[in-house]
Amino acid sequence: MIANRNFGGNEPLTWVGKFPVYLATVLAGVQIAAMILTAFAMAVGGDAIEANAILRPLLFSFPDVLATGSVWRYVTYAFVIPPGLAILQIVMFAWFGRDVESFLGRRSFAWLCGLLVLSVPVLLSILSLLGIPVGVNFGSGALSFAVFLSFVMIYPRAQFFFGIEARWIAIAFLGISSLIWLSSQAWVELAMLWWTAAVAAAWLRCEGVSSLQTIGISEALRRRHSEKNLRVVRPEPTEKPEMHESIDPILEKIARRGIGSLTRGEREKLEQARAVLLEKERRD
Repeated sequence: MIANRNFGGNEPLTWVGKFPVYLATVLAGVQIAAMILTAFAMAVGGDAIEANAILRPLLFSFPDVLATGSVWRYVTYAFVIPPGLAILQIVMFAWFGRDVESFLGRRSFAWLCGLLVLSVPVLLSILSLLGIPVGVNFGSGALSFAVFLSFVMIYPRAQFFFGIEARWIAIAFLGISSLIWLSSQAWVELAMLWWTAAVAAAWLRCEGVSSLQTIGISEALRRRHSEKNLRVVRPEPTEKPEMHESIDPILEKIARRGIGSLTRGEREKLEQARAVLLEKERRD
């Protein structure tokens, strides 16, 4: 887990003992409650969600929105969560959402989640107007995956299983998912996958995080090519006093004006300082 950046208004909402409760934690709890209620509704009204008398008015269906004016479906669809593997998606949202919230700030993270929830029905509405059948949509899987991608765009070099960097895992997930939808000709699902990823990247870009820069594929390829011909002995990373002196003004700026006020150079200095601290913690 990446160390949280509790700058300014990025502190937890509250604490339960020693456990910090963030907005991401609360939203994950709401999703769990929605999954429980969905299970009860399925037990009472039947297993088929699309035909369930209780759940049907909450699902997103563009023809139903036009016919009945039920605009609430643009939001409520995300809270119809059938039990099962959805619990893993909720855990993923809480796990990675906390770090995204710590970096962006609570308000920016809330806006990101709101945009992601609305992005799916907006895309389906556009496709429906173009004459493409989209069917009925429900669940929060797209939200969880987009939050994970947001984490990767912010912390591309965070290491997961066997030391694999987050950016490569995200690229693998996107590639495999795209191939699955492509092979089954599930064009709507493929469009939803890349649409939500684009929405997350666009919001982070507005917040000063460049998705192309953070993924850094070309940078990694250049570094790998140079290391094939030259073995570099790197000195032990040390926590130099001047490092603190260089980032203290940046931290003060974040406290006064928020992390969105940082320039690209200031963000790079902050990221370098974080990398040194993480490397030091790993070696200790």
